[in-house]
Amino acid sequence: MTGNPAAGWKIASDTEDSENVPLWKALAQFTSEDLDEGLKANAAVIKREKPVFQRYYNLAFVTSLLFGFLFLVFLLGLLISIHSKSANALFLLVLAFLVATVAPHLWRQAYQYGLTTPDAPLALPHAADRHFDEFLGHLQKASGPKAYYLSRFGKKRKLLNRRQFFGRLRYFLFSEHSRDRGMVMRFPTAMSIPADLYVHRDDVEKMIAMSKPKRKAGPGRNPKYGYADAIISLMNDPRLDSLDLSDRAKSVRTIKDWLSEWFEAAADSSGDVPRGDQLAPYAEKIFYRLKTIAP
Repeated sequence: MTGNPAAGWKIASDTEDSENVPLWKALAQFTSEDLDEGLKANAAVIKREKPVFQRYYNLAFVTSLLFGFLFLVFLLGLLISIHSKSANALFLLVLAFLVATVAPHLWRQAYQYGLTTPDAPLALPHAADRHFDEFLGHLQKASGPKAYYLSRFGKKRKLLNRRQFFGRLRYFLFSEHSRDRGMVMRFPTAMSIPADLYVHRDDVEKMIAMSKPKRKAGPGRNPKYGYADAIISLMNDPRLDSLDLSDRAKSVRTIKDWLSEWFEAAADSSGDVPRGDQLAPYAEKIFYRLKTIAP
């Protein structure tokens, strides 16, 4: 990490697929201004709670694998002796092994999401963490940002149901390791979660901005950064006429980049400039103001 958080964010945003921020990275940015510190803090929570659930997961996997092997063996035997007297007994054994193969997956699904569709987040089977719960609170709302995964072919975004984040093992969705995420079942199907989950970069910045404590204005309090000067300068910028106001996300990103350019040009010897998440609310306000006055 560099000494300037905004610089680190800008580097990340210039890379390929920068719009898609993995959940584990988004939570780390939400937890701490220093990405590495955020990753350490979140990994510590997951590592503390993982062992007992990993044992159950491994047991269910081995059980399903064993009965799945027996199912195939006896199914082959049934096909070979389909007309023999033992066919009925083999058929019952095949059914029993099939049920035993599927049962661990169904049990995991029922444990994580209950026997009915959950309408609210289920009780955690472990200690809660404030940063996890605050971030999850956004994803659990019907009006909140949508998490998604990328399809294997075509790389199209597939939105996840918000109830995906109602399950008891929802913290493990934020692990940097795919094996940990694999312990979580996909809602509503009893399938393992895809390789990686994402949220859009704009949504991440908005959640971070919303989490910042609001300070009351008062006499003699000077803002750390010259937001007013930056906004006044930008409102006279002819480049605003070229914005496509029908695309909110792209326009807000462009305005934020222009604000960032102004702060970088006006920075003092310390080089201290506001981060992207600090500029996002101002970029939103400028966009909606432009949208209001646009003919």
